[in-house]
Amino acid sequence: MNARAQLRIGELARRTGVATGLLRAWERRYGLLSPTRTPAGYRLYSDGDVRRVHRMRELLATGLSASEAAGQALAEP
Repeated sequence: MNARAQLRIGELARRTGVATGLLRAWERRYGLLSPTRTPAGYRLYSDGDVRRVHRMRELLATGLSASEAAGQALAEP
């Protein structure tokens, strides 16, 4: 398990202002997030995931489609 991945989805949602259902959809549809899993199956997110979600929101606010925004957010370091 990635030692840096320590946020559960509820905390990621609170920090980013994005609903948990939408975070799961972005993970499933666009591969935006790369959580690790605990032995119990809980998703754990990293600081990089937090940055990508913030970037996704910024790009969506400029008028990009979700797929375009995700592609750009994933391409950035």
